[in-house]
Amino acid sequence: MSVQLNRMSLDLGIVSADGAAALAFYCDTLGLALAAEISVPGGAVKKIKCGDSFIKIFVPDQPPAHLVQRGGLAAATGYRYCTLSIRNVDAVVQKCREAGYRIAVDVRELRPGVKVALIEDPDGNTVELMQEA
Repeated sequence: MSVQLNRMSLDLGIVSADGAAALAFYCDTLGLALAAEISVPGGAVKKIKCGDSFIKIFVPDQPPAHLVQRGGLAAATGYRYCTLSIRNVDAVVQKCREAGYRIAVDVRELRPGVKVALIEDPDGNTVELMQEA
């Protein structure tokens, strides 16, 4: 038997050491909308709308003992990045650059008709921005 999905989307959970900085990146810089703030045992979840999905930023009451292994996609095992399929990669990367976020890989053509860039959020998580013609 296979999984029977209720929604055709995948939500992403991120643990953040600095919830305000995470919201500034995902909402203010990328322009995604904060949909809800939910108190949960041990912290709070900031639900950010991303198409049909949500990016769920968990901000624990106590700072995490371990931080993200920085160094790009191959620096460690586990979930290393998420991809946002967008229409304006050049403009978004420029906005991220102006806001001081680390551009791990600047805009480049991945293959004909496909441009990508890799940005690090304040916690060091990699966000791939992809634009297909």
